[in-house]
Amino acid sequence: MKGYKKNLALIMSALVSLFAVSGCDFIVKDEPVDIDNYSMVENETPDSVNDSSENTESDTTKSDTEQEDKKDSSSDKKDNSKDDKDDKDKSVSSKTTSSKNTSSKTTSSKTTSSRATSSKTTSSKATSSATTSSKTTSSKTTSSNTTSSNDEGKVKEISLDIKEVTLNVGESKMPIVTMTPISALNKSEIWKSSNEKIATVDSNGRITAVAEGKCEVTVTSADNEKVSATVSVTVNGGQKVEKIEVNFNEKTIKIGESVMPTVNMTPLDADTLAESWTSSNDLIATVDEKGNITGHSEGVCKITVSSVSNPQISQEIIITVDGGSAPEPDVPEPNEDITEETYIGGVLVVNKSYGLPENYNPGGLTSECAEHFEDLRHAAADDDIIIYLSSGFRSYETQRQLYNGYVNTYGQAVAETFSARPGYSEHQTGLAIDCNIVNDSFIGTPEAEWLEEHCHEYGFIIRYPKGKESVTGYKYEPWHIRYVGEYLAEQLHNSGLTLEEYLGVSSYYQQ
Repeated sequence: MKGYKKNLALIMSALVSLFAVSGCDFIVKDEPVDIDNYSMVENETPDSVNDSSENTESDTTKSDTEQEDKKDSSSDKKDNSKDDKDDKDKSVSSKTTSSKNTSSKTTSSKTTSSRATSSKTTSSKATSSATTSSKTTSSKTTSSNTTSSNDEGKVKEISLDIKEVTLNVGESKMPIVTMTPISALNKSEIWKSSNEKIATVDSNGRITAVAEGKCEVTVTSADNEKVSATVSVTVNGGQKVEKIEVNFNEKTIKIGESVMPTVNMTPLDADTLAESWTSSNDLIATVDEKGNITGHSEGVCKITVSSVSNPQISQEIIITVDGGSAPEPDVPEPNEDITEETYIGGVLVVNKSYGLPENYNPGGLTSECAEHFEDLRHAAADDDIIIYLSSGFRSYETQRQLYNGYVNTYGQAVAETFSARPGYSEHQTGLAIDCNIVNDSFIGTPEAEWLEEHCHEYGFIIRYPKGKESVTGYKYEPWHIRYVGEYLAEQLHNSGLTLEEYLGVSSYYQQ
């Protein structure tokens, strides 16, 4: 029976451990089992177990003492063999009882230890389970915070390093743009000025001051049009036009006749020399943005030209339109016997109508023309554009040889669309230059486009522009530039006029 109870205790201990390993919510207390009642005992250890343990220890001590006494008695009284034998039997019986009690105590200790271990294991499992549960919860929470939305990958905010800027006319500034988040896939920018007459902005965000005033420049995300940033731009007035002069203040023209006054603005270093033209009565005479006045019906009206940068500065021209048709254009007198060069408005004119004496020879490009061409070349190089001189000054004799060669090859009619007769070439003035490639392959190149846009800044004009063949007498030649000085070059560039149109002269051979 005792062996059965011992085995039952071990089985119950194993079951407790099994519950703990399986993760069941089974609360184990560090208490021994009452084997007699086969139930879990709560809160305290049974007295019977403690008493048994104490009695066992007492009996063991007494048995050991009696055994020693018996041994001594046996040696002194060998004749008392029967008593000695009884004592030995008692001793053996005592030892057996002690051994069993000791075994019971050990078993109880092991059971208690096993329960404690099981309790710790269960506690550890519970803690592990709680930790795992916590981690799982944390993982779910983290996953929820990083869930992508419809705006994932889009720009959500734009910031600029400046919110306002003050510039002088002609100055530029490029704000630094920051788009967030950094992981945005498309960070393209769209720039816009609220008033391009005050400040312009290019596709890279470079703001350029044009005229005095205030405006706003806005950058918007190309990826998310709801996201933008704005910089306030203030343009200070720089050097303004102080005076305007025209070459006539009144003029009488016929119906259908056109006339264009010459305008001079001072100072020449004003921020802009742009003009604004208006007519008091378009039914009588109109004026275009370039200042070309045309009569439409009989009567009198007023044409006004004013400075764009300083509208208070202006000049008025009284135009009288009388009845009748416009007269035929004047035909210049033949100038076969040229004895001197022709100047109109201080400008040396050389075209198919106005030539040069055979002995006119400045000895090369004029110093002023050469110096300004060097400035032009260096400016072009700064923009990664290479401009070089292919043909400059030509003497009367050199031009004669070239012209005759072209006539022999192409015939006179074709040759005269691109080559001048000797004595009628601008190259003889020392003021004309052919740049780079001197043929039609130059048309549309970056170099050609740069010249057309910037040569006036250095006193040159594209002498034979596109669409003006009937006016200049020559085909479009974007490589041919003529030095006329910075002021006149600015006037011609802004007006879009040829030199013939500006000066009011023709260009065709008499024979």
